[in-house]
Amino acid sequence: MPEKLQILLRFIAQSEAKVETMPKRGRPYVYPQLNMLLFFVVMQLKGIHRFKAMAKHIKYRYEWFGFEQAPSRKTIRRRFLDMPGYIRWLLPNIARQISQTDQRFQLRIGYVDKSVFRALGGIWHRKHRLLGIVPHPSIDTDASWAKSAYHGWRYGYGLHLIVNELRFPLAATVTTASAPDKHQLWPLLNGLLPELHLIVGDAGYRAARTIQQLWTRLEVFVLTCKPFEVLSKFKSWYNVWLQKSEASLIYRRRKPSVEPTFALIKELFGLKGESQLPYGGLPKVRAYLLICVATLQLMMTFNLILDNKIGESEHFLALTL
Repeated sequence: MPEKLQILLRFIAQSEAKVETMPKRGRPYVYPQLNMLLFFVVMQLKGIHRFKAMAKHIKYRYEWFGFEQAPSRKTIRRRFLDMPGYIRWLLPNIARQISQTDQRFQLRIGYVDKSVFRALGGIWHRKHRLLGIVPHPSIDTDASWAKSAYHGWRYGYGLHLIVNELRFPLAATVTTASAPDKHQLWPLLNGLLPELHLIVGDAGYRAARTIQQLWTRLEVFVLTCKPFEVLSKFKSWYNVWLQKSEASLIYRRRKPSVEPTFALIKELFGLKGESQLPYGGLPKVRAYLLICVATLQLMMTFNLILDNKIGESEHFLALTL
C-alpha cells in the first residue's frame, strides 16, 4: 500500500477506534470495511464501474489495498451494496475527529441541500408511469422526477448532503429525485448529534411541523429563507428569529458552501450537465453516490493531514495512478 494512503488509513482507523464500532451481524468481514471503501474509491476515480472489471483489476493488486487475497466478483458486488450503511456511519465520525483537531471544522452549523442526478438509460414519462407502461428496457423504473433550479425537470435520484462552511461533508443520504427534502433531515442528523445545533436550508426544508419537532425534541434549529405567512404561536416565534440580522448573514453562507460541493463531486466523477449515472436501480445508485461523497471527504482529510489546500484534488488523484 502506498505510504500516503497508509497515512490516511491510519487516521480513519483512529476515528473508528474513538467511537463504538458499527455493529455487524453474522460472520465478521474477511475484507475490512475501510479497506473495501478505499478500493471502491479508487475504482470510481478510475471510472471502473462493472464488478467483473473491478475483480480483474484487483486480481494482481490486492496487496495494494491491504488484502491477503483478491476478493471475487460476487464478494465485490455484495460489499458494494453494503457500503451505504458504513459510509453514513463513517462520515460524521471523521468530521467529528477533524473538528477535534481543527477549530475551523466545528459541527455547530450545517448547510443542507439536494442535487438531482440523471438516471441511467431512458426517461420514463409521467403518462407512461401512470399507466404502468415501460416503453424501453433501458429505463430505470426506480428513479423519479424532480425539478432542479438549474436544469429544470430531471428524471433521476437525489443526493442530500450536509456540509460545513468549508464544504467538508458531514452527512449524506440518497433517495429518488421526488423524495421531499424535509423528510431527509431526521436521517441526516442521526450521526451529528449532539454537536450540531443549526441547520441552514432552502425553501425545500421550510416545513413548520418538521422544524418544530427538531427544535422541541433535539434542540436543532432549522434556518430557511422565508418566514411563514399563516401564523401560529410557533410560526410567529420562528419568524422573529428569521428577521434577525445574524440569521440573514448565516443564510447567505449556504449557497457558497453546499452548492460548490455538489459541483466538485460532479467534476470528479464526470456527472456534469446531462451526464448519466453509471448504475441503475436505487441500491446501486445509493452506494455509488455515497462512495462519491466519501471520496470527497477522504480527499479533503488527506489534504488536511498533508497540509495541502483542502479542495485540491491533484495529489489525491495521484494515488489512483
